[in-house]
Amino acid sequence: MATMLEVAKRAHVSIATVSRVLNGQTNVAPEMAARVTEAVRALAYEPNLIAQNLRRNESRTLVILTPNITNPYYANIISGIAQGAQENGYSSFLFNTEGKRALEEQILERLKKHQADGAIMLAAELGADWIYDYAKEYPVVQCSEFDPRFSIPHVCVDNEQATKDVMAYLLSLGHTRIGTISIENRFHSTAARLHAYKTSLVQAGIPVEEDYIRYATQGYTFKMGLKSARSLLAQEKRPTALFCVSDMLALGAIAGAKEMGFRVPNDVTVIGFDDVEYTTMFHPYVTTVVQPCYQIGHTAVELVCGLIQRQQVPQEVILPHNLVIRESSAPFDGYLANFASHVTGC
Repeated sequence: MATMLEVAKRAHVSIATVSRVLNGQTNVAPEMAARVTEAVRALAYEPNLIAQNLRRNESRTLVILTPNITNPYYANIISGIAQGAQENGYSSFLFNTEGKRALEEQILERLKKHQADGAIMLAAELGADWIYDYAKEYPVVQCSEFDPRFSIPHVCVDNEQATKDVMAYLLSLGHTRIGTISIENRFHSTAARLHAYKTSLVQAGIPVEEDYIRYATQGYTFKMGLKSARSLLAQEKRPTALFCVSDMLALGAIAGAKEMGFRVPNDVTVIGFDDVEYTTMFHPYVTTVVQPCYQIGHTAVELVCGLIQRQQVPQEVILPHNLVIRESSAPFDGYLANFASHVTGC
């Protein structure tokens, strides 16, 4: 294997000049730089990146903390992070933390030990002020979830406005008995979506019915959506529409409604959030809020790389969302017509 000294001898320059060329510095005469480049190619020289990074006190690695690697929502974000890291010359290490603080702190300790240059957190909870202790000293970016009380750079969509868009759409279809399947966690997105759900009803002159709210207790899972829908739709005065805070919950809700003999969307409208791939695998295709998951991940890398390079980066990046209308939603009139047919047929 060729050495830097051999490259310098072949190019008739000093080792320092070879180092400057390899490091991308511009204070080298073009003729000398060309000779170095030719020598590197001719000798098939490969720089010792580990040694270079040690001298610079860099690892050229990023750590990504996710609570659930199997969730398709996180998978799409991670894809954007991986691509962004590669484009910026970083390796990325993914850690499935299951939301355990002790493990998350252990991973962030790598920043102190210079085993990682930056961290991207996909599920920071509200009230996790301990994260700020790291963010004050090291490059930390929050991706999708964040705590607005702390000035840590983050990227997300406007969850409150997205939910208001959903509610405005449901109200425009004539629905007034609107249920929601939320979730028990301490994420900003969850709080924002539930708040917007309630606010939209109040502004429309519709009382908030606690009987129309269910909370998934075991994550954003198909089973929790199914269970919650069964409970909501078993009521005598059941909701005619369900807003679910994730697509997996929505898919479960559709299955639960079908098991109870309801047709989606004729008898009940179901709307999700995220636009994961599964929403268009089976009919009815799910009406949902589209989050630009790949771009969220890619933007998180841009932010953390900016912090690593000691650049000024925005504290908040809000990416656009979109409500895509598919087969799982329909006007309230469809429900009334179906209900009348059942009555006359009895």
